Amino acid sequence: MNQNEIHSEGNPTIIMHLEKGENTAKAMILHGQAPKQLDNLAPVKIDIKGIINAPLEFLKKRVGDINQHKAHILVCRDTLTITLIIAEDDAYLRGEVVGKLEFSKVFQAFGINTTKQWEPEQLGQFLKLNRTYFASRDENMSVVNALKTLEAKVQQTVQRETKENGNKAYTFRQAVDSNIPESFKLRIPVLNGSDPVEIDVETYASIDGSHIVIALQSPGANDIVEEVRNNCIGNIVDELREVAPEIVIIEQ
Repeated sequence: MNQNEIHSEGNPTIIMHLEKGENTAKAMILHGQAPKQLDNLAPVKIDIKGIINAPLEFLKKRVGDINQHKAHILVCRDTLTITLIIAEDDAYLRGEVVGKLEFSKVFQAFGINTTKQWEPEQLGQFLKLNRTYFASRDENMSVVNALKTLEAKVQQTVQRETKENGNKAYTFRQAVDSNIPESFKLRIPVLNGSDPVEIDVETYASIDGSHIVIALQSPGANDIVEEVRNNCIGNIVDELREVAPEIVIIEQ
């Protein structure tokens, strides 16, 4: 075996060994720094949040990739959530897919069935800008006009009636009840991911200090939530059992 030395200025000597019968060899000398090795990182955990059927849709495509005996599903009908936990005993790989039933953004914007209180003119302007959600545009115009003129009518009635009987609170109530519409119809999605439905929205006016505030309520919207709670979640749980029969499902 022959041994040749290659000298390169500024670089260490390279020793090459040639097999018997070989007289030549080629060597490539590269200058510069070797690429930096990437740091070893922990696996990225699955953390997905979506609408109520998110765990079901995840399992339909990935059930073959997970260990069902190291996964479980939590169902909470009070909070309207379904949570899939995978790799439950692995701190690096443990992941969650959460499906939650929430009110749609537009439903929340109306403040229906909440503690939100509107001033008449403020509510009138909001309804005018969102007339697309009214079942009838004529009804929208009627409600908006009533709300925009309510404050002025109340003040006029109070001034007139107070002189006669002095019962200002009663006068406020009388003026409010005679002018504001008792209810109106909206066609909106109540829940995220759901189709628009027609609901009756009732108006409740009250006196707060020296001005009037209005709250919006809809028993029909509550009925929709209860129906979903009783039927939709139950149907999803049944499908989960079919798609992943070995995963433990726990009702909370």
